[in-house]
Order: sequence, then structure tokens, then C-alpha cells
Amino acid sequence: MKIIASGEWNQNPEMLDYRSEWLSDLLVERATCSDSMPARQMGQVTIGGPGFVWFRFWLAEGEYILEKYFDADGQPLGMHARIGMAVPHKGRGFSALNLLLGLWITDEGHVTVLNEAEFDAAVAGGEFSPVEAEHAEQQIREVTMAIASGRFPPPIVRNLSIAAVGGNS
Repeated sequence: MKIIASGEWNQNPEMLDYRSEWLSDLLVERATCSDSMPARQMGQVTIGGPGFVWFRFWLAEGEYILEKYFDADGQPLGMHARIGMAVPHKGRGFSALNLLLGLWITDEGHVTVLNEAEFDAAVAGGEFSPVEAEHAEQQIREVTMAIASGRFPPPIVRNLSIAAVGGNS
């Protein structure tokens, strides 16, 4: 099983200019994709490539992980609400068990569930405990309802914009 950890982008050679900052109890990470990063897809959307910028927000003590992606011109591409289960942490970082499911959220508010088949196969194959599977399904319901009621993503993420980066401006 894969663990999602704060600071992991800082260890990735395809990521440059890693930064992290605490805003009260919210951890925000930012990294820029290097010139060597091949195109990365999230469904039909290209979210990674040279000069693209990624943000990761650790919300509610690491229980919710929300990523927002920008192209090399600073244009928002969408958000990925990762479904995970927070792992007890020491110090000021977070980690979570990746439960495979996720939600892709467009700037217009359209939502698509990601990785359902992979999740179902992992559950059927015993890769997740019944508690982990139920947690993932509950978190999908909670986040979907929060999106429908306008409570998610939080304004700090929804309203985030960046100026053009790199040499493409």
C-alpha cells in the first residue's frame, strides 16, 4: 500500500522549487515540475509537464488531502481530492494511506470519481481492510456532499491563483 507523505515532492527529481508553509493548522506544499517531467495525466487533463505548478493542501490534521494544478502559464487545471486515511504523525508533517479513490474537481465545479475499478479490485483482493474500505467510501460521500453544498473545496484552495511562471509569459 502506498503512503502519501508531506515533503515527498521535495525528494522527487522531477520537481523543483519545493516549498511548504503552515497556515495555522493547514500545511500547504508547492512544487514546480522540472523540464524533465514527462506529461502527466489526470483522466483527460494534462496536469504535469515542464513548468507546471502543483499545490497540496493537508486539511483537518491530514485527514483530507487536496491538490490543485496549474499549467506553465499559471492557468488552473483542476483539483484532485485524494481519498486517504491519516496515519498518526510525529512532528509537523503528515502522511496518509492512499485509498486509491479520488475526486477530480473542475474550476466550474464538475466532479468525477477517480479509480473506482482499481479500488473495487483492491478491496476484493484484500488489499484494504474492511475498516479502510468503509473509510474510503464514507470519505467520498462526505467530500461529495460538501462539494454539492459549496463547503468544499475551502476558499483558500478554490480561490488560489498564481502568476505565470517559467519562460512562457
